[in-house]
Amino acid sequence: MLLLQAENLLAGTSAANDKQTAVVLLGGNPPQAEWLAAYLKSAAYLAAADAGAAAALAAGRVPHLLVGDFDSLTEPLLTECRSAGAEIITLPAAKDLTDGEFLLDLLVGRGFRRLLVLGALGGRTDHLLANIACAEKLARQGICVMLAHDAEILVPFCAADEPRTLQLGGFAGRTLSLISLAEESRLVQLKGFAYPLQSALRRQQSLGISNIVQTNNAQITLTDGSLLVCLNL
Repeated sequence: MLLLQAENLLAGTSAANDKQTAVVLLGGNPPQAEWLAAYLKSAAYLAAADAGAAAALAAGRVPHLLVGDFDSLTEPLLTECRSAGAEIITLPAAKDLTDGEFLLDLLVGRGFRRLLVLGALGGRTDHLLANIACAEKLARQGICVMLAHDAEILVPFCAADEPRTLQLGGFAGRTLSLISLAEESRLVQLKGFAYPLQSALRRQQSLGISNIVQTNNAQITLTDGSLLVCLNL
């Protein structure tokens, strides 16, 4: 079972201080200042890709790890991170992966199993779609990836031929949508929602849009496929 707790998404939480948890700032538009501060306040480990470091510094945090080709981070800010002791990995400008995908793969390779990713949903649409695809790839490997922007959280949730359950703690009253990232995701069963569902969801439909979480221990069960869980805080 994958557990998503409302209080674990913001400051002062056990999840933020877990040694297998990293908060990641990519180079897209960051959350608004108050949301960014809340997400970063208690992050025990902070990683950034290129311009993501500028958002971290603006919020008063220096990333522990910084990667990129640094085409969108000024030299003074790069120097500030280096002087503060950040680990810096410089990537070539011509490469197969984005700075963000390289960073996410690196963190997983270093043992991180829970990634709260900021700066993935604001900005260019092509990067947004690529970031969702990269998050789904990691979710299929058993990594919990949460893409957050202000009051919106996107979580890829995957299963392969046997049921898996995502439990939502503390989200009663919130709007939640489900979008199939696979051609067909089956069997989707909802517990604790305003609108019941016990069927497959297909990629080119809107059946799962705008449901309401009714209880503080709602559950989404998936037998096979890949869902994008879109949650409004």
